[in-house]
Amino acid sequence: MSATRHEQMSLSRVSSKEVSRLFADRSEDLHRKVDETRDAYFGFIFPVNRADYWAVTTALDMSDDAARALYKAGSSFSSFKPKGLPGQITNHIIGASFLALRGQSLDTGLSSATNASLGHFVEQHDSVVLEIAAARASWFGRIYFPAAAFSNAIGVFGGKVSPDAIHRLSSKYGYAATAGTRKTVRGDFGIGLWLALLGLAG
Repeated sequence: MSATRHEQMSLSRVSSKEVSRLFADRSEDLHRKVDETRDAYFGFIFPVNRADYWAVTTALDMSDDAARALYKAGSSFSSFKPKGLPGQITNHIIGASFLALRGQSLDTGLSSATNASLGHFVEQHDSVVLEIAAARASWFGRIYFPAAAFSNAIGVFGGKVSPDAIHRLSSKYGYAATAGTRKTVRGDFGIGLWLALLGLAG
Protein backbone atom coordinates (compact mmCIF):
# COMPACT_ATOMS: atom_id res chain seq x y z
CA MET A 1 0.00 0.00 0.00
CA SER A 2 1.36 3.39 -0.95
CA ALA A 3 -0.48 5.60 1.54
CA THR A 4 1.23 7.66 4.18
CA ARG A 5 1.52 6.41 7.74
CA HIS A 6 -1.37 8.67 8.82
CA GLU A 7 -3.60 7.23 6.09
CA GLN A 8 -2.57 3.68 6.89
CA MET A 9 -3.82 3.83 10.45
CA SER A 10 -7.54 3.50 9.74
CA LEU A 11 -9.32 0.45 8.41
CA SER A 12 -12.09 2.76 7.23
CA ARG A 13 -9.79 3.89 4.40
CA VAL A 14 -9.07 0.37 3.12
CA SER A 15 -10.58 -0.56 -0.25
CA SER A 16 -11.67 -3.93 -1.58
CA LYS A 17 -8.85 -3.68 -4.16
CA GLU A 18 -6.30 -3.36 -1.37
CA VAL A 19 -7.74 -6.47 0.27
CA SER A 20 -7.39 -8.43 -2.96
CA ARG A 21 -3.84 -7.13 -3.42
CA LEU A 22 -2.87 -8.18 0.09
CA PHE A 23 -3.85 -11.81 -0.45
CA ALA A 24 -2.36 -11.89 -3.95
CA ASP A 25 0.99 -10.41 -2.94
CA ARG A 26 1.55 -11.44 0.68
CA SER A 27 -0.10 -14.80 1.21
CA GLU A 28 3.16 -16.38 2.40
CA ASP A 29 3.65 -13.69 5.05
CA LEU A 30 0.04 -14.04 6.18
CA HIS A 31 0.29 -17.83 6.45
CA ARG A 32 3.44 -17.46 8.54
CA LYS A 33 1.77 -15.09 10.98
CA VAL A 34 -1.46 -17.08 11.13
CA ASP A 35 0.55 -20.18 12.04
CA GLU A 36 2.51 -18.25 14.68
CA THR A 37 -0.75 -16.93 16.13
CA ARG A 38 -2.19 -20.44 16.33
CA ASP A 39 0.91 -21.55 18.21
CA ALA A 40 0.64 -18.51 20.51
CA TYR A 41 -2.88 -19.65 21.41
CA PHE A 42 -1.52 -23.11 22.28
CA GLY A 43 -2.74 -24.64 19.02
CA PHE A 44 -6.34 -23.45 19.20
CA ILE A 45 -8.12 -22.18 16.08
CA PHE A 46 -11.07 -19.79 16.34
CA PRO A 47 -13.43 -19.86 13.34
CA VAL A 48 -15.67 -16.83 12.91
CA ASN A 49 -19.22 -17.08 11.61
CA ARG A 50 -20.60 -14.44 9.28
CA ALA A 51 -22.67 -12.61 11.90
CA ASP A 52 -19.74 -12.28 14.32
CA TYR A 53 -17.45 -11.26 11.49
CA TRP A 54 -19.73 -8.39 10.48
CA ALA A 55 -19.97 -7.27 14.09
CA VAL A 56 -16.17 -7.15 14.36
CA THR A 57 -15.61 -5.25 11.09
CA THR A 58 -18.43 -2.84 11.94
CA ALA A 59 -16.87 -2.13 15.35
CA LEU A 60 -13.67 -1.14 13.56
CA ASP A 61 -15.45 0.98 10.92
CA MET A 62 -14.32 -1.12 7.98
CA SER A 63 -16.30 -0.36 4.83
CA ASP A 64 -18.84 -2.93 3.69
CA ASP A 65 -17.04 -3.46 0.38
CA ALA A 66 -13.68 -4.04 2.02
CA ALA A 67 -15.23 -6.28 4.69
CA ARG A 68 -16.96 -8.42 2.05
CA ALA A 69 -13.69 -8.71 0.14
CA LEU A 70 -11.82 -9.74 3.28
CA TYR A 71 -14.41 -12.36 4.20
CA LYS A 72 -14.26 -13.87 0.72
CA ALA A 73 -10.48 -13.74 0.36
CA GLY A 74 -9.85 -14.88 3.93
CA SER A 75 -12.16 -17.87 3.56
CA SER A 76 -10.48 -18.94 0.31
CA PHE A 77 -7.04 -18.39 1.84
CA SER A 78 -7.82 -20.39 4.99
CA SER A 79 -6.19 -23.77 5.49
CA PHE A 80 -8.73 -24.50 8.25
CA LYS A 81 -11.19 -26.81 6.53
CA PRO A 82 -13.38 -28.98 8.76
CA LYS A 83 -14.19 -32.26 7.04
CA GLY A 84 -16.61 -31.76 4.20
CA LEU A 85 -16.54 -27.98 4.44
CA PRO A 86 -14.67 -25.27 2.51
CA GLY A 87 -12.08 -23.05 4.15
CA GLN A 88 -13.35 -20.97 7.06
CA ILE A 89 -12.11 -17.55 8.06
CA THR A 90 -10.63 -17.39 11.56
CA ASN A 91 -9.70 -14.79 14.17
CA HIS A 92 -6.06 -15.41 13.29
CA ILE A 93 -6.60 -14.53 9.61
CA ILE A 94 -8.75 -11.51 10.41
CA GLY A 95 -6.29 -10.09 12.94
CA ALA A 96 -3.20 -10.46 10.76
CA SER A 97 -5.09 -8.97 7.82
CA PHE A 98 -6.21 -5.95 9.83
CA LEU A 99 -2.64 -5.10 10.70
CA ALA A 100 -1.30 -5.61 7.18
CA LEU A 101 -4.14 -3.65 5.58
CA ARG A 102 -3.24 -0.67 7.76
CA GLY A 103 0.25 -0.73 6.31
CA GLN A 104 1.87 -1.96 9.51
CA SER A 105 4.64 -4.56 9.69
CA LEU A 106 3.42 -8.04 10.52
CA ASP A 107 6.51 -8.48 12.69
CA THR A 108 6.61 -5.16 14.56
CA GLY A 109 3.25 -3.50 13.97
CA LEU A 110 2.17 -3.87 17.60
CA SER A 111 5.45 -2.60 19.05
CA SER A 112 3.51 0.27 20.64
CA ALA A 113 1.64 -2.27 22.82
CA THR A 114 3.48 -2.45 26.16
CA ASN A 115 2.63 -2.85 29.83
CA ALA A 116 2.75 0.93 30.15
CA SER A 117 0.55 1.71 27.15
CA LEU A 118 -2.09 -1.01 27.25
CA GLY A 119 -4.36 0.57 29.84
CA HIS A 120 -4.39 3.90 28.00
CA PHE A 121 -5.18 2.15 24.71
CA VAL A 122 -8.21 0.43 26.23
CA GLU A 123 -9.37 3.63 27.90
CA GLN A 124 -9.34 5.28 24.47
CA HIS A 125 -10.99 2.37 22.69
CA ASP A 126 -12.98 0.53 25.34
CA SER A 127 -16.20 0.80 23.33
CA VAL A 128 -14.55 -1.06 20.45
CA VAL A 129 -12.96 -3.70 22.69
CA LEU A 130 -16.25 -4.33 24.47
CA GLU A 131 -18.26 -4.33 21.24
CA ILE A 132 -16.02 -7.02 19.79
CA ALA A 133 -16.11 -8.92 23.08
CA ALA A 134 -19.90 -8.88 22.99
CA ALA A 135 -19.84 -10.18 19.41
CA ARG A 136 -17.65 -13.12 20.43
CA ALA A 137 -19.36 -13.82 23.76
CA SER A 138 -21.59 -16.57 22.39
CA TRP A 139 -18.45 -18.55 21.56
CA PHE A 140 -16.01 -17.45 24.25
CA GLY A 141 -18.01 -15.89 27.07
CA ARG A 142 -17.69 -18.99 29.24
CA ILE A 143 -14.11 -19.94 28.35
CA TYR A 144 -11.19 -18.62 30.39
CA PHE A 145 -7.79 -18.67 28.73
CA PRO A 146 -4.42 -18.38 30.44
CA ALA A 147 -3.47 -14.70 30.34
CA ALA A 148 -0.24 -15.87 28.71
CA ALA A 149 -2.18 -16.85 25.57
CA PHE A 150 -3.10 -13.24 24.86
CA SER A 151 0.35 -12.02 25.83
CA ASN A 152 1.81 -14.51 23.35
CA ALA A 153 -0.61 -13.50 20.59
CA ILE A 154 0.23 -9.81 20.99
CA GLY A 155 3.91 -10.74 20.94
CA VAL A 156 3.56 -12.43 17.53
CA PHE A 157 3.19 -8.94 16.05
CA GLY A 158 5.87 -7.22 18.12
CA GLY A 159 3.97 -6.20 21.24
CA LYS A 160 5.49 -6.69 24.68
CA VAL A 161 2.66 -7.05 27.18
CA SER A 162 3.05 -9.39 30.14
CA PRO A 163 0.40 -11.90 31.22
CA ASP A 164 0.14 -10.04 34.57
CA ALA A 165 -0.63 -6.75 32.80
CA ILE A 166 -3.35 -8.38 30.71
CA HIS A 167 -4.83 -10.06 33.77
CA ARG A 168 -4.89 -6.79 35.74
CA LEU A 169 -6.58 -4.96 32.89
CA SER A 170 -9.12 -7.74 32.38
CA SER A 171 -9.87 -7.74 36.10
CA LYS A 172 -10.59 -4.00 35.97
CA TYR A 173 -13.29 -4.66 33.37
CA GLY A 174 -14.64 -7.76 35.13
CA TYR A 175 -13.26 -10.37 32.74
CA ALA A 176 -10.55 -12.06 34.83
CA ALA A 177 -10.46 -15.04 37.16
CA THR A 178 -7.90 -17.06 39.08
CA ALA A 179 -7.65 -20.82 39.43
CA GLY A 180 -5.20 -21.44 42.24
CA THR A 181 -2.10 -19.58 41.11
CA ARG A 182 -3.21 -19.49 37.48
CA LYS A 183 -4.33 -16.14 36.10
CA THR A 184 -6.99 -16.40 33.44
CA VAL A 185 -8.89 -14.04 31.15
CA ARG A 186 -12.36 -14.55 29.70
CA GLY A 187 -12.00 -15.33 26.03
CA ASP A 188 -14.38 -12.75 24.65
CA PHE A 189 -12.53 -9.86 26.29
CA GLY A 190 -9.09 -11.20 25.40
CA ILE A 191 -10.06 -11.62 21.76
CA GLY A 192 -11.73 -8.21 21.72
CA LEU A 193 -8.54 -6.65 23.07
CA TRP A 194 -6.31 -8.49 20.57
CA LEU A 195 -8.43 -7.63 17.54
CA ALA A 196 -8.81 -4.01 18.64
CA LEU A 197 -5.03 -3.68 18.92
CA LEU A 198 -4.52 -5.12 15.45
CA GLY A 199 -7.22 -2.90 14.01
CA LEU A 200 -6.32 0.35 15.77
CA ALA A 201 -2.91 0.45 17.47
CA GLY A 202 -0.02 2.21 15.83
